Amino acid sequence: MIQTRVLEELGLSKREIQVYVTLLKLGQTTTTPLIRSSHIHPSKVYETLDRLIGRGLASYTVKSNKKYFQASDPQSFVSIIQSKKQELQQREKSIHALIPELKQLQTLTESKINIQIYEGIAGLKNVYERIYDRLGKGETQYIIGAPKLVNEKMEGFLLDWHKRRIEKGIHCKYIYNSDARKYGEKRTRMDYSEVRYLPSEIITPMWIEIFGNTVSIGHIKKTGAVMLLIEDKEIAQGYLEYFSVLWKVSTK
Repeated sequence: MIQTRVLEELGLSKREIQVYVTLLKLGQTTTTPLIRSSHIHPSKVYETLDRLIGRGLASYTVKSNKKYFQASDPQSFVSIIQSKKQELQQREKSIHALIPELKQLQTLTESKINIQIYEGIAGLKNVYERIYDRLGKGETQYIIGAPKLVNEKMEGFLLDWHKRRIEKGIHCKYIYNSDARKYGEKRTRMDYSEVRYLPSEIITPMWIEIFGNTVSIGHIKKTGAVMLLIEDKEIAQGYLEYFSVLWKVSTK
């Protein structure tokens, strides 16, 4: 049994997949055997063949005034993937070009406290991308109470994020929960990283991150996650002083 889910993810409909697979089995054929083998209404077969030809997944020849159809080599799917990659790369370039214009529309000022809420793992990832964008070479991200669960749920993403922030030269100072030592030890071996641990009696699913003039307060549990962002220079400075006190009493 052919697994068709991957082909569906490339954008093919179930009917297109059915006709394409039938063509592969039949080889060069007219529509009569194709209709009989695929069990699809004739009008739909012709419509589907046109779409497959448009995608470069089928072709036809004319012999004695009859059309003979055949499936393209399955290697054609690689070309489709490459084409989609190029489209995504072009979209990414367009988005990067648009971001400065969008940022100019923001009405944030130094005197106004800006508060935003992000939900779910996708929301947490957005916050980390924001940290990466906001901090430059030689600047530091500070974390208080990094919990075990957030690492368990996001470790793949976080390892890739750390790789990128190290390449950019961003420093990290972490105060981990004691039960997350396994992850703290990984960070200790990373460049631009310092790690300490809270006392074992202090374990919380909440954590605080300070970067630039922003403070983020996160909470995670098995059923979901949320992160509150507060943009204000004075608040960020206050939490940074809180971090400094905890850093002195935390252990390596």
